[in-house]
Amino acid sequence: QHVDNKWVSSSSEIIAFRKALLNPVTANQFQRFVSLQGDLLENGVLFWQEVQKYKDLCHSHCGDATVQKKITAIIDCFINSAVPPALQIDIPAEQAKKILERRKELGPYIFREAQMTIFALLFKFWPKFCKFRSNLASDKILLALERQKRKKMRQKEG
Repeated sequence: QHVDNKWVSSSSEIIAFRKALLNPVTANQFQRFVSLQGDLLENGVLFWQEVQKYKDLCHSHCGDATVQKKITAIIDCFINSAVPPALQIDIPAEQAKKILERRKELGPYIFREAQMTIFALLFKFWPKFCKFRSNLASDKILLALERQKRKKMRQKEG
């Protein structure tokens, strides 16, 4: 649907995408697909999944120490990584800074803004992925992506 020349997604498409990210097989295929589109995008898929696990952990009423460990793991992996660049996902530096400031807050919403940013960014690739996937048997998707990756590597090497 077009509204003022902006693409507006239906809630069913958003729900389908969310389900896909929660499905290990589809999420892996999509992660490999977006890895061909940009460097930090595949990390975005992992980040989104880890934040979902974190929220589930918060709702499971486990101990504060466990929740804090998960927060630290997500921050160390994606927001303030020891491996350059420190920010391993495509979010504004201001959002990353806010997360670092709030890292001692244990509620389920510490990563909310960043997760929504990543979801919106990844969602832009969902229609392309669906089109790509529609032309292949499910067991051929990863093979096709692997071929594309090798082709892209050869092009980089010149």
